[in-house]
Amino acid sequence: MYEECVEYNSGHQERFRGLVIPEGMERELNTPTVPRPRKIDWEKQYARAQEAFQRNGIIVLVVDEQADNLEETVTLKLGEPLEVTFLKLVPLVGG
Repeated sequence: MYEECVEYNSGHQERFRGLVIPEGMERELNTPTVPRPRKIDWEKQYARAQEAFQRNGIIVLVVDEQADNLEETVTLKLGEPLEVTFLKLVPLVGG
C-alpha cells in the first residue's frame, strides 16, 4: 500500500494502479479528460484496504491458504520464498 502510493506520488505513473481506488478517483477514471495529478495518502489507502478486507472485497492468500484476519502470524523460513496473493473481488453485472 505504502509503495503503491509513493510510486504514484513521485510522478512515475500517469494513473494510479493500486489494489484499492482512492476516494473520488473513480469519478476521474470514468471521465474522457486526463485527470490532473494529485497526491494520494497511503494511510487513507491502508484504512480503505482494511475495510475492503473486512467486507470480503479483498481476499489474501498466504501460500495457498486464505487468511482469516490481517493479524495472522506466518512463519518465514530462510531460503524459502513466501507467496502472498491479494485478490480484489468485484461484483458481476447482471449476475
